[in-house]
Amino acid sequence: MSIELLNGNTLVFKVSENGEIGDLNVEGEVVNFVADMLDVNTEVIHLIKNNLIKFGESIYKRKGSFVIVSKISFDDSLNIVPTMQEAFDFIEMEEIERQLEL
Repeated sequence: MSIELLNGNTLVFKVSENGEIGDLNVEGEVVNFVADMLDVNTEVIHLIKNNLIKFGESIYKRKGSFVIVSKISFDDSLNIVPTMQEAFDFIEMEEIERQLEL
């Protein structure tokens, strides 16, 4: 699994083919998360779907964003986009919305 911190507040992590996420060890001002699930098949996605939903809910409670990059759309309650660029665009839009609410 690879982990990359972008812009100081966005963590991108790759979910392995067997659904392993590993330990994210988040420190500092990380509020946004992108899960790269392009290599994960439908069967594995359905096995970890409930954990992804819970993770996403915890991020939104902290006023953050959680976006999944996958070619497979598997749940309407999750933010799923087909490319990394769309994930970053989605986070940018949500950050603007949060700023306007202040």
